[in-house]
Amino acid sequence: MIPKTQPSAWTARHYIAIAGIFLAVVFALGVVLSPPRASSVAVIGDRADEVRAALGTDQGEDATVTIVLLNRWDSLRHLPDIAELCWEACHVRAASQISLTQMRFGATRKVVIFHLPDFDDDLTCLVTRARYELKALRAAFPGCNIKAARLPVWILPMGLGHIS
Repeated sequence: MIPKTQPSAWTARHYIAIAGIFLAVVFALGVVLSPPRASSVAVIGDRADEVRAALGTDQGEDATVTIVLLNRWDSLRHLPDIAELCWEACHVRAASQISLTQMRFGATRKVVIFHLPDFDDDLTCLVTRARYELKALRAAFPGCNIKAARLPVWILPMGLGHIS
């Protein structure tokens, strides 16, 4: 009689987990070893001048944080690069504030989209939320205007998709 061999403990799940851990380590090393980047802000859209003045920032050309102000969701079609970045979160109008963080080696970029009618002309609340988004890559949520929900979306590098 032929003795039965023991099944291998290594399954496809183990190999996928190891590959995922390897990719995460490579990405973390890329972020840690990349040179620091000076942060700059761009405010575009409806009432951009008012918000820029309230934030006290200058308009940056190659912005690390872009704040987009929309009176109508349909206006997003005039910004095709941001509409493509936003995917279905903007097309289904998931929240009145959508925070998109595009992770890339040494060039992480953040785009924050505000739907102005949901803020009922409360410019101070909108500016407060924008300041929180400018402070950190992963921003804390301020307490103003609870009805206006915030949806964070993390866009993974190398075309790996997104997490929302």
